[in-house]
Amino acid sequence: MRIYQDEVYQKGAKFIRIVRLDRYEVEFKTMTGDPKGEGSLAVLSKKEFCRTLKGMTLVAPVKKDAPPAE
Repeated sequence: MRIYQDEVYQKGAKFIRIVRLDRYEVEFKTMTGDPKGEGSLAVLSKKEFCRTLKGMTLVAPVKKDAPPAE
C-alpha cells in the first residue's frame, strides 16, 4: 500500500490525516466530523498504521481552480 503525506482517510464520521511520513513511522491526526478540524495526534509504525486504515476510504483532495488562460 502506498501512502503519502497529507492524505485524508474516512470511515463514517471518523477522519485520519497523515501529518508526517517517515521511513518507519507515521504521525497522524484523528478527527471526528470535520477533516480539517482539531484532533488528537498519534505516532505508529507504518505496518500498524496501514492496519488501522483497513476498511477506510481515501478522501479525494479538493483541487483549486486554476486561473483562466489568456
